[in-house]
Amino acid sequence: MRRRVLVAILAVTALAVLLFGAPLAVVVGRLLDEGATLRVEREAILASRTVPADFATSGDPVELPTSSEGVVLGVYDTTGSLVAGSGPSRADQVTERALRKEVADTEEGEIRVVAVPVAADERVVGAVRAEQSTATGDARARRILWSLFGLAVGVLAVAVAVGWVVASRLTRPVLRLRDAAVRLGDGDFAIDVPESGVTELDDAGRAMTVTAERLDDLIARERMVTADVSHQLRTPLAGLRAGIETELAFPRSDPSQALEEALGDIDRLDQTVTDLVAFARTAQTTGSEFHVSDVLGDVEEGWRRQFGRVGRALRITASRFVPPVRGSAAALRHVLDVLIANALEHGEGDVTVDVRVGDESVTLQVADEGPGFSESPFDADVDEPADGDRSRRLGLPLARRLVESMPGRITVARLGPRPQIDVILRRADVGNDSPTG
Repeated sequence: MRRRVLVAILAVTALAVLLFGAPLAVVVGRLLDEGATLRVEREAILASRTVPADFATSGDPVELPTSSEGVVLGVYDTTGSLVAGSGPSRADQVTERALRKEVADTEEGEIRVVAVPVAADERVVGAVRAEQSTATGDARARRILWSLFGLAVGVLAVAVAVGWVVASRLTRPVLRLRDAAVRLGDGDFAIDVPESGVTELDDAGRAMTVTAERLDDLIARERMVTADVSHQLRTPLAGLRAGIETELAFPRSDPSQALEEALGDIDRLDQTVTDLVAFARTAQTTGSEFHVSDVLGDVEEGWRRQFGRVGRALRITASRFVPPVRGSAAALRHVLDVLIANALEHGEGDVTVDVRVGDESVTLQVADEGPGFSESPFDADVDEPADGDRSRRLGLPLARRLVESMPGRITVARLGPRPQIDVILRRADVGNDSPTG
């Protein structure tokens, strides 16, 4: 690219020099010719002033001035005869024109000739012919033309220097953009293209940086949804398997009941996958307002059989009136599934879900009778938790992301024993952006 930019700048400069220099050279040549003719004419006029009016009849010799520029002078009478000085013995065409009251000039080979009339009492009494070799004027013209050529070469040299600087200035940010694009294609989304001062390239760099951030976020969410789906499907699949194995071991007289239960579990699995994929495609799950009691009913129905198989109880209590909250019912259902699954698998005793209504928020308190956490699962590294808490933290990153996206807050109200996790949501009839517990 640097070479192409440099060649383009040099070509434009050369074209400009040619378009300007060629006419200038022609004009300078004409001006030099006219200047040389004027100098010869001046010598002839000065000589004509020294010629006496009666030079043709008096018999006195005519004394012509000496020229310092190599001009040869000659005086002719009205008959066209050379009287004094040097020149053709008979008047040539230029001299004859001067005898007819004209100032005439011409170039004959390498000789420049000028003739002026000699007047006395308003009549022409002769003519002065001046000639000069064109070699002097040509040498002067060559010197000036060479100067113009040197100036053109200097302009081209400056153009090369400027072009190199401009090409380098343009090439560096373009190369940075290229390198950033290569890194982006290799999966490196942590790119940051520095500004170069060129508006268009800076806009392209910022657009590429924003694109990289969006791709990074998209891929991160896709990776999270893979882990989330894997975790969220594990418990219902285990329940489905346990139900089928129980039915095989102790078949009921009417197998349709077992099949209907299995179909219900499969529907919930399908809805789980659909919801998690939808959550992965957006960073917010604000949705609209919904009633917590509807979600609690679905959750209780979905977990009743699994708690019954292990001889434990799921108790959901709520006040008589629970106002609607802001967010997504599907998101809250998955949050409760995560918390209840952790309590069922890793906790002990009964699992309770209490609903408390505050002035600005609705809080869902999920607790069990187990030993609890040694530290907050939301403050520690959820990907690599402590030894005793690793299994209890499975799915908690998903729960936290879903609650925060509604928006809301999830906190550990009691680490243990008898751990309690609070899910705090904003009431739909309150205008605050952040719920308070």
